[in-house]
Amino acid sequence: MNHRGPVLFVWAALACAPAAPAQDLHQAARSGDVALLQSRLKAGADVNARDKNGRTALMDAVAADQVDAMRVLIAHGANLNAAAHNGQTPLIEAAAGGHLDAARLLVSSGADLNIISRGYGSALKAAERAGHNDIAAMLLKAGARSTGSSVGDTVCVRPWGGDGYCGTVESIDKTRYRIRVTKIVGCERGCPPKTECSAGREVGGSHGIAVGDEVDTVSWCLTHTGVKP
Repeated sequence: MNHRGPVLFVWAALACAPAAPAQDLHQAARSGDVALLQSRLKAGADVNARDKNGRTALMDAVAADQVDAMRVLIAHGANLNAAAHNGQTPLIEAAAGGHLDAARLLVSSGADLNIISRGYGSALKAAERAGHNDIAAMLLKAGARSTGSSVGDTVCVRPWGGDGYCGTVESIDKTRYRIRVTKIVGCERGCPPKTECSAGREVGGSHGIAVGDEVDTVSWCLTHTGVKP
């Protein structure tokens, strides 16, 4: 018996079948198709359905900076703190990607500010690492826990055998830190310049970096973080 006809008919029917509701949800989130989102959710699609990477539609909306789509998903109960297989939550995704409005919406909706993901750290750490200072400032104002080397924290740069300087972090640009010096540790006779750790300047002594100076350094020169002022 020849089954080719029925088999081809079934294959064609499957090929022409509409995308699964969950797949539609993810696509709509990425494209910002609010009407399709609302239609699928009204029809009973799971707002927290995950793709093969463990990502929810909300994560896709955040990654694409589709804030209106985010509002729809959140209104339908999207999990604000779900983590994908790589550990990213929606807020960490927004912080790492520089999506300020998306981050604000997640924070105002109650997202956990302090979830830590292996590889990314907290949302605050992700923002600082990527140089998104506007998001970092917003997160700190909202109550995110400091990383120990966030703006306003006291850190030390003491690679000269334990000597060096400590100060307050004034600004962060990815791996570059601007520190206002509050204390010179040792270096009474001056510690020799280091290109990265002291911006090529001597520390202490009669002509070196002194209390009140601003110094540009890099993250790998920070020997102490979360220091009590």
